[in-house]
Amino acid sequence: MGIIWTNAIAQDNANNAEQGWYTSEYWGPIYCDGEEVDFLEGGVLRVHYVSRYVAGVSYKEVTQLKGQVTSSKTGEVFKVRETDKTFWEPGIYFITWHYNLIGNMGTHYNGTLTLNMFTGEITIGHTVCH
Repeated sequence: MGIIWTNAIAQDNANNAEQGWYTSEYWGPIYCDGEEVDFLEGGVLRVHYVSRYVAGVSYKEVTQLKGQVTSSKTGEVFKVRETDKTFWEPGIYFITWHYNLIGNMGTHYNGTLTLNMFTGEITIGHTVCH
């Protein structure tokens, strides 16, 4: 996902947490019954994140995305609602995203994907496609 920083960043020193807002573009393959059926990228998203870093030990982040993106295959415009969870510690680095995508032509995708940032492998979780 491409990132363009905007607005404020706040830090809570009591628990090493940081939060803020930025705008970004969308990126995501869409799977139905284990097969990739679409790929969404671009668009405009408003993103809120909360991250916690413990130096050399772990990094956790929860990111909420809202906005819209257009299908690269059909031209359908999707309203994006997504929550991403990033986790890193030595030897482990993955992002899991839970998405709800509602199209202006009646298509609805809802699901979970996990990306292993070391290998690039995507694991498909529960998905619902209408």
